[in-house]
Amino acid sequence: MSLGVSEDELFQAYQITSLYPQRWEDPGTSRQGRRSVDFGGSTEEWSDPLGLRPTLPASRIRGEEQFREVNISSKSFDPKVFLNTVHPNASYAELSQGTNMLKQSIEQRSEALKVLVNENFDRFVSVKATTDSIFRSMTDPEDGPLSNAPTEGIQGLRASVVEASSKADAVFRPVLENYVKSMKLRNTLGVFQRSRFFFNLPGSLQDHVEAGNYEAALRDYKKGRYLLESRPGQLLPIQTDNNAGGKPTETQLAQQQRIFARVWDAVEDIMYRMQSQLLDILRDSKRSVDEQEKCIQVLLELDPLTDPVAVFLESQHSHIRLLMQNCFQQEDRALRTARSTSQVKTYAHLDVALDLHENLVLVRTSNDTKPTFDTVLGAEVWQATEEMVNHVCQTALQSIPIFWRVAKDHADGKFIKDPSLRSNIDKQSLAWAIECIQVWVKQLYVFFQLESFRERQGRPLFSQLPSWVPDPTCSLIATHHLGRILLTITETVKELRSLKIPGTSTQLNALLLDTRFQFIEVMCFLWLRDARYCHYMEDWVPNTQQPEITSYLFAFSVFNRWNAREGFFLADVRSHSKQESHENEVDSAFIDRLKTNFVKVLHVFLEGIATAANASQDIPELQMTLHQLQGRSLPPARDHDTRILLTVSNLSHLRAQIIGAWVKQFEEAYHVSLINEKQHLLDECNRLEGELLGDSVQRKGQLLKDTIRHGILESGIDWGALPKPTGVNAFVFRALLLLVQVHAQIRATVPALVSRIIVALVEIMADAILEAYSQVRQFNMGGMLQATLEIEFVHQTMSFHVSPRAESTLKQVYETISHRYSSSVSNRNDPALQKELESVKATLIESRKATALEFLCFRKPKSDSKKSSTK
Repeated sequence: MSLGVSEDELFQAYQITSLYPQRWEDPGTSRQGRRSVDFGGSTEEWSDPLGLRPTLPASRIRGEEQFREVNISSKSFDPKVFLNTVHPNASYAELSQGTNMLKQSIEQRSEALKVLVNENFDRFVSVKATTDSIFRSMTDPEDGPLSNAPTEGIQGLRASVVEASSKADAVFRPVLENYVKSMKLRNTLGVFQRSRFFFNLPGSLQDHVEAGNYEAALRDYKKGRYLLESRPGQLLPIQTDNNAGGKPTETQLAQQQRIFARVWDAVEDIMYRMQSQLLDILRDSKRSVDEQEKCIQVLLELDPLTDPVAVFLESQHSHIRLLMQNCFQQEDRALRTARSTSQVKTYAHLDVALDLHENLVLVRTSNDTKPTFDTVLGAEVWQATEEMVNHVCQTALQSIPIFWRVAKDHADGKFIKDPSLRSNIDKQSLAWAIECIQVWVKQLYVFFQLESFRERQGRPLFSQLPSWVPDPTCSLIATHHLGRILLTITETVKELRSLKIPGTSTQLNALLLDTRFQFIEVMCFLWLRDARYCHYMEDWVPNTQQPEITSYLFAFSVFNRWNAREGFFLADVRSHSKQESHENEVDSAFIDRLKTNFVKVLHVFLEGIATAANASQDIPELQMTLHQLQGRSLPPARDHDTRILLTVSNLSHLRAQIIGAWVKQFEEAYHVSLINEKQHLLDECNRLEGELLGDSVQRKGQLLKDTIRHGILESGIDWGALPKPTGVNAFVFRALLLLVQVHAQIRATVPALVSRIIVALVEIMADAILEAYSQVRQFNMGGMLQATLEIEFVHQTMSFHVSPRAESTLKQVYETISHRYSSSVSNRNDPALQKELESVKATLIESRKATALEFLCFRKPKSDSKKSSTK
């Protein structure tokens, strides 16, 4: 034995890693570990039995198991795996060569074994003899250990084991039995744990239904039905006997079906109640359309052979009709109550004018915001009417769109699982939808007493308000609420039209058109009627910015502008294009009605101005009523003449500025021309101004006429026997002082009318002088000189206000006096006459100087004098 062996060789030979190992090392494990690292690294462990490869292909070996299959010395050797792994690409010739080599190797090993047996045969015989000798000695009957029985020598041990077994049975049998029971319970619990969803299905479905989670209930129901139909053995496994071939018995199957039936009956009962509950939801109109559609989808999943949409549409149709009728009747009763409450007393014209004044105050103090007409006449009825329309329209919008959306989805096939089950509900639902629209439209037609626009546009404005309009009421509050009501109807028509229900667009458009036109007529009627009461609001208070006119013009301007603007919104006038269209035709009819009414209102307003000027009371009745109701201070009393002057000034201002501005605003807003109408209004202003001013001048002129006539003809003056004149007669001073009073009154009221009225009075005065002196038969020299002095005094005093007509009249007076004097005197060229004339001139100068202060107002203003001199 060689002692020169290295440690590495020893470690490899004994398959250890250290001479002093700290733990046990299994040589087999180490060998397997090396094989797993390198299968072809050792020729001792593996050699190709076919002799075709020197090493094992390590890249094709996947683990120890495959190595044993390719190792020919292993019990797990598989020739097919060997060939597929080691020689996958070997040719037939190579495999034949390998087969021959394998046969030679087997023959060589057999030959070697024979040689080994021949050489060691005596040793094999010796070993066999020794083994037989030992067996005989052990079984010797006398002293052998195995002489009595096969159990000889272990009886004590056997007794101990039997005793221990009996004690173990007594102690551990109950434990083992309980263990077996626990295992059975655990197995049963495992079965129920796997089937917990199915057996808890009734309870979970009940919870979902109570919570309204119908989709989750349907999902669990379908899942439970699928498990029951396809996997009953998984829900409730049956313990089978192996002797019966693994098939359950009829008794077990029947028991299983009874359990399933008990659970499923409870499930079906819950689902039936859920189906009834869903049908009740479909009949509930307060539900949203999304919720209704979900209910329909769930019902279709539960029972696809029935059509829940038909149930929904039929119940919804009946509900809509009943709901709309009940809503209209309820609101109509509330409206009748409000109307009866507001019409307890009758109202006079002054009461209506007072209401108009209050409405106008609300409009003027609203600061560009919509006023709140809560305290004026008719407010409760208007509010009740507006609420009625709102509720009726809301009822239609809350029910009809839901009905039609579901009906349209059903017609499009959204709620149909099987096309063969399509019913006739689609045509019926369309008819029901049209009927619901007609019911809503008819309610509004009946309430508002609407007529066709085509029939109404050719008729004049009605002479009496419809019964639904509160009376009395004012056009300002009426237009406010009419606009709000029309907006509600317009929005409702727009929403219903967007549903695109076939056959409803025409009647919806007709409803909107007829309603709009009637509202315009109601507004026009009230606008025109209120214009007749506007003259009550004339309080004769001067305008703060223009004192020569009254504030009444501004009040009426606010009233007129409000109605014209609200009429524009009610008519919804579009901008006209060059091409004619149906919309333009409608706009033209609306505009014609508003234009005609606008012109009538202005004419009525002008008439009202004259009515206010000729009122019998100096303080307006409306102002006296407001003073009593609100404690306001009364405006200053205005006599008839002052009111005439203010009225004439108002008319002049209207003619010069305001009427043109009103007409222009209307023309620009409505795109119309009012040239002829404007001229008629201006002519009306001129006529009224002339009548009022002429009446005032005539009344004052009558005083002048009486004064002149009395002084010349009735005061006892004998013009044929008068001495030489020493001064102007008193009646001339009285007549001129009347003019001074008129001048002062006009200047204090309307300074712009001073010259116009004084000129007219001077003309009347000149006519009165001519008429009086024409009745004097003859003049002596003194009478002629006296008359000449008085005429010249009047002429020079009123020279600034003497018109050409008055100048001509005074010349006629001179000629008349001269003619009457010359006919009674033979020598007209008497030198004494010229001397007396000079004396009259001196007297005239003295009289003018003496009365300069009294008649200073008739002098020509300095500004006018400067202008004339400059020219």
